[in-house]
Amino acid sequence: MTSIKELEEMMKEFSEEFSQLLQENKFDEALDVSLPVLKKLIDIAKNDIVENIRDPTVKKISEEIINGYENTLAYVEGILEGLKLVSPIYSLGEKERLIQVVASSINELFSFIMGALIIVADLTAALSKQGDSSPPGVV
Repeated sequence: MTSIKELEEMMKEFSEEFSQLLQENKFDEALDVSLPVLKKLIDIAKNDIVENIRDPTVKKISEEIINGYENTLAYVEGILEGLKLVSPIYSLGEKERLIQVVASSINELFSFIMGALIIVADLTAALSKQGDSSPPGVV
């Protein structure tokens, strides 16, 4: 399971590099850096969060949330593929918009994951004090 510290470090490194690329108007590079981060966050959300949820209703809601981010990723990748056929002059504005979509998705998904990890950590700590090793309905 990904730790909160690992996630924070990954996001810190990403934010610094991403901000620098945007300041330099390097939109292609900013997208190249951000798409793998979004993919990684989706994987973390699916494998570290959703896979450990026992309650079927909560699991379904979480899967639907993550599915929205998977759809966003597919949309961005599809638009980028289509932009290969367009003159760079015309694609610049679209790339700026895609960067906003990806950055927003990364921030939202990061917050979702952090919230879930904090709750799991809190439940685990509380239950370990009681002598039980697994939170009911979560892990």
